[in-house]
Amino acid sequence: MSNAELGKMADELDLAAQILEKADKGLAESDATARIHHMLTSGRMLRSTTSDWDDEITRLAKQCRSLAGKMRQTHTNYTAQEHRTAQDFQAILASLEGNE
Repeated sequence: MSNAELGKMADELDLAAQILEKADKGLAESDATARIHHMLTSGRMLRSTTSDWDDEITRLAKQCRSLAGKMRQTHTNYTAQEHRTAQDFQAILASLEGNE
């Protein structure tokens, strides 16, 4: 996997989290319906289902954000290490050129 791909994947995970967070807002209508019909079995079942979906969507969005952060940190670490390696290599070359 290329280092640049890590940054792109982190952006994609952040986008997925945004979409999930918006989807979570879409449950408001179901919640309202469940409250109106709270005395009916179907209303209680709807409330339970929307609550479960809300929990899962929230969990998944947080997981996407966490993974995006870890990928960004890995990208940063790889970039820094590549820079240090390039500097070390240049120093070795300069040292060899000076010995000739």
